Amino acid sequence: MHVEAVGAGVLVELLAVAVGATLPLPPELRITAALALLTVGLAGGYVAGRVAGGNWRDGIRHGLFAGVIGGGALALVLGYTMVTPGSEVGALWGLNYLIATSGLPSEFAAMYDQQLAILVPAVVGLLLAIEGALAGGAAGSVSVEPL
Repeated sequence: MHVEAVGAGVLVELLAVAVGATLPLPPELRITAALALLTVGLAGGYVAGRVAGGNWRDGIRHGLFAGVIGGGALALVLGYTMVTPGSEVGALWGLNYLIATSGLPSEFAAMYDQQLAILVPAVVGLLLAIEGALAGGAAGSVSVEPL
């Protein structure tokens, strides 16, 4: 396990989460930024897999670890913004908007309000971990010589 490879991938993801949580955006860019923030696991996993080198299995392992840490950070911040009104100003506002308008029945959302604030961020964190593993595996270098 190359700690510096995982660290490089985590750094990419944490920077994206920090920018998404703190950078105020105009209302017309917030949803686009939210969708871009959902793909940050790909960037972090790719960096981790590329820095780790080795075969695709090493890339998957390093990308997965980077994705778990970055996804956990995004899940914590998203969960906080879901239960704290007025705390989001940028990309996380877009994520909260997409969650609120996803089509859940209002009776269901009212009944499971606190559980949704845990479940939805956990699913987002899992998505980033899967993205990291896939991108890390794709970035793992395999030496193949042409015939």
